[in-house]
Amino acid sequence: MGNDKLYEASRRGVISEETYREILKYKERLQENGVPVIYNLRHVRKIFQIRRKEQELFFGSQREALYYQFEIPKKSGGKRTIEAPCDRLKKIQRWIKDEIIDSFYPSEYATGFRKGISIVDNAMPHIGKELVINFDLKDFFPSVTYAEILKLFVYMGYRLDVAHLLTKICTNSENVLPQGSPASPSISNLVLLKLDKRLSSLAKTISCSYSRYADDITFSGNKSIKSIVPLVIQIITDEGYTVNENKIRLQYANQRQEVTGLTVNTKLAVSKNITDEIEKAIYFCNKFGVSSHMKHIACDKHFYREHLYGIAYFIMMVDPQKGKIYLKELNDLNWV
Repeated sequence: MGNDKLYEASRRGVISEETYREILKYKERLQENGVPVIYNLRHVRKIFQIRRKEQELFFGSQREALYYQFEIPKKSGGKRTIEAPCDRLKKIQRWIKDEIIDSFYPSEYATGFRKGISIVDNAMPHIGKELVINFDLKDFFPSVTYAEILKLFVYMGYRLDVAHLLTKICTNSENVLPQGSPASPSISNLVLLKLDKRLSSLAKTISCSYSRYADDITFSGNKSIKSIVPLVIQIITDEGYTVNENKIRLQYANQRQEVTGLTVNTKLAVSKNITDEIEKAIYFCNKFGVSSHMKHIACDKHFYREHLYGIAYFIMMVDPQKGKIYLKELNDLNWV
């Protein structure tokens, strides 16, 4: 609603002058924050073209019907469950990401899911260090709760009722971030702003480097930084997250030091585990056919294709010649 329409409604007594001032103040606050003005449920439905009879589907207990689940193999073994939104919900979540979430900047230490920043940027600060320590956050996206996301939208300036509606669209029926939504990575970066601030302050105190790529947290410096491990675990726990203590890695200079798939001992190089994964996938797809191999590993073909291409592009960032070879081999596969 434009200012002229608001004023006219106030003048004609449709709304009180006090309500007019409150609405105008609300609108100006959102505009100052650089996010779209959204007034109420009716406005949300209009923006996202959600019919009244669909409200329960998008904002109620039926939200699980908007997702489908499948599994992909983890690099460390086992399976990861992906909860992917239907095309319609995916489009809405992407709008929220592009128009609202990305209007705010995460911590400079959060290197994942940011335009123009890559895993290479995440690994660079840790090259040539005496000790590299890796921490892994357990069940990362599902650990980001409804309350945290709601607080984020309120901080952006939205009224509580509107913040609730936006939060419901961005969470699943269990009221946590779904792994598969285009909005989830950007939301998680903003929600973890306080954690990044606390951990980066700790790193500065002891003169070591810190970075975070999604659920992968890295510190590096001289050998004495080993002493911070219990404190890092405590800070992460205080912020409501859980460290997978079985995956804490202390990597010294006389060992292979890895940060998010890149070796960092003396220079950046792609980890052998990553090249092995794509080479094995290409080999089996050529030998048995793509469909047969996908059926064998019980994986969604479309998503796994994107996963493999993602690995190839990742390798190309560090080793362009090798990455181009993998891309050509993927292009030559029969994906039909």
